Amino acid sequence: MTDITIRIAEPEDLEGVISLWHDVFGDDEEFIRDFLSALACCGYTAAAFQGKEICSITTVIRDLSMEDQPCSYLYAVATRNEYRGRHLASRILDFCRKTEEELGRLVFTAPAEPELFSWYEKNIHAKHIVSCRLNYAETQQEHPLLSIEKIDASSYGILRERILAGHPHVTAGSKYLHLTDILCTYYGGGLYRIGTSIAAVYPEEEMLHCQELLTGSDSEDAVVQTILHSFQAHRIKYRIPGSGTDYITAVSPFPHSEWFGLIMD
Repeated sequence: MTDITIRIAEPEDLEGVISLWHDVFGDDEEFIRDFLSALACCGYTAAAFQGKEICSITTVIRDLSMEDQPCSYLYAVATRNEYRGRHLASRILDFCRKTEEELGRLVFTAPAEPELFSWYEKNIHAKHIVSCRLNYAETQQEHPLLSIEKIDASSYGILRERILAGHPHVTAGSKYLHLTDILCTYYGGGLYRIGTSIAAVYPEEEMLHCQELLTGSDSEDAVVQTILHSFQAHRIKYRIPGSGTDYITAVSPFPHSEWFGLIMD
């Protein structure tokens, strides 16, 4: 059997990466192509190959920083069914960790499920460092609403830094925010300004999923209700700064033990 090779995917590997992503996650190929095209400006895909076949992938997204430290986000870990149980994901993640740390970058990821925190700790020694508050809310029929509009990644980033000034957080550049916008838009949402506040949000099954909700001078309740009414949804789950919910795990030593960050999932 051909040995497994792990390396950064080249342009000629694109179709194989798209095929694996589509088969594992079920996303449309057009979305995957758009996402990977934007990723090329701020990161890369690492892959495990058996011969010419791509067996497993992880994407590395840069354009992020914590204070004066550049950092990298490990995202979309995927392995074909027939290659599972061979530790390919952990080998790729370790390859990415070493690649990024050799460049002086801090490395973090967001486990898709709570039970994966222990898997990341076991396989790449990742430790929980960032907390947020995960809240849920339902539609209230009689409630004053704020203005809401979809905005671009650059505008969102400016407002985000203004709102988070003075609070420890992951700074997201416009390229990273563009990736977030591509993801949210694909699922029927986007980046929004609500009054003086902002949110990255999209519908997810029976409720709205808000990757982050940052309030300016508005009340949290007013922002939440405006989003719910705008999407004609009944329930929303959303992340706001504060302690309480594990959702990011870090590989490298970080400047602080607790940060707020915008993640894709």
